Order: sequence, then C-alpha cells, then structure tokens
Amino acid sequence: MRIKLELRTEKEKLIPFNYQYHLASAIYDVLHNFNPEYSKKLHDYDRYKFFTFSRLDIARRKLNKDNGIITKDGRAYLHISSPDDEFMKNFIDGLFNCYGELDVGGIKFMPYTLTIEKIPEEFNMLKTISPVYLRMGNKENDKIIDILPDDSRFYEYFKNNLINKYERFYGKCDYDFDFEIRAFKKKRVELKGIYHRCSELVFKVEGDYELIKFGYECGFGEKNSMGFGICKV
Repeated sequence: MRIKLELRTEKEKLIPFNYQYHLASAIYDVLHNFNPEYSKKLHDYDRYKFFTFSRLDIARRKLNKDNGIITKDGRAYLHISSPDDEFMKNFIDGLFNCYGELDVGGIKFMPYTLTIEKIPEEFNMLKTISPVYLRMGNKENDKIIDILPDDSRFYEYFKNNLINKYERFYGKCDYDFDFEIRAFKKKRVELKGIYHRCSELVFKVEGDYELIKFGYECGFGEKNSMGFGICKV
C-alpha cells in the first residue's frame, strides 16, 4: 500500500537540507503516540522495518544554499509505502485521529489530504524519489563500506537485499528479478552526523511481478525506514 499526503506548514518556513532523520523520527512519534505497543515492536525488530518514505516534495520553494529550503506557500507532499497493512493502519489512524501532525525537527506539518495510490499492474522502468543506500562490511578492518553503482558488487547486493527482505516478510521467496541501471547520480545524505553515500537511480526491471511489487512497496536497498529506496514508475 502506498499513500500520498498533502502537508501544510507556515509560509516562508525554512527547512534544513538534512531533515531525513527528523522525518523518520516524526513517523515513529505518530506510531508511538497512537499505539505504543506496536511502535515498540517495530522499533525493537533488529533488521528490516518494511516501510519507506520519500523526500518532501515542495513544488513552490526557493533555496537558501547555506541553510535549506524555504516553503513559499507552506505546502509539501510526502509518499509513504509499506507491504505491511498493520503499519499503514497504525500510521494513518495515528496521524489523522490521534497525533494530528508530523513534527520534523520542530517544524510542524499538518496533514491536509490523503490519497491512496494505486499499485501499478506492471513494472518496467523505475526512478528513485529517495536515493538507494547499500553497504558492506570490510573484514580486514571492520569498517562499513558504502556501495555505489560503479562498484561491481552493487548488482549482487541490490538483488540479494530485496530477496532477503521478502523472505523475512513472507518466509520464503520463490521469485527472481533482474535489473539494468540506465542512469545514476551520487548523493550524500547525513543521518545523525554521519554521511551516507547513496545513489539516485533510473533502472529497468524484469522478472517476477510479486517480488518487484514488494520492492516498490517496501523500498529497494537498505535503511528504507530512514527514507531510502522508494521509487516511482
């Protein structure tokens, strides 16, 4: 399931460039205030959270190159997606019936409209609306290495990550898929003082629909619950 939220805040509000961690925290705050038991279960799960979200889409904006984005009319749009109906129900009910706002690092966004977006009946070309993040451990020095598409290991890690998530969610994966990157752009995203090297992608997919659909709903790559890996057709 995927939803699109229209959010509103004050006009001419300055939003820092690196707000992604604060946006993730705002989503968790909604869940905690509405259903603390479910929020704790989600937070304590050691690996995948099975949801993702986009960057804020602010159409009418101007940039302050040193500080962030200024919302000219106070409107922003946000996509949130998950294959887990329990997550989506708790978030939607919590946002509209209980908590009533997304507090993104002290900037309060009020929900104005919600649209349930139709899942495509087929997938061919996908484009990220938040970058894909992948990493691997270095056995020699125990350091984490961020993997980008110009690394030959990217394909293997991208594919295995999705299959592993599917198996964690459903128990078994009898599906497969392939992909071909048509374009990519390197990005750096800061989370809690640590910069993560990641990639904006345009890529062609082919293979089993159910597996690709799972990636479309859950996110591709790692750290989906921190706002990485959501795509559009």
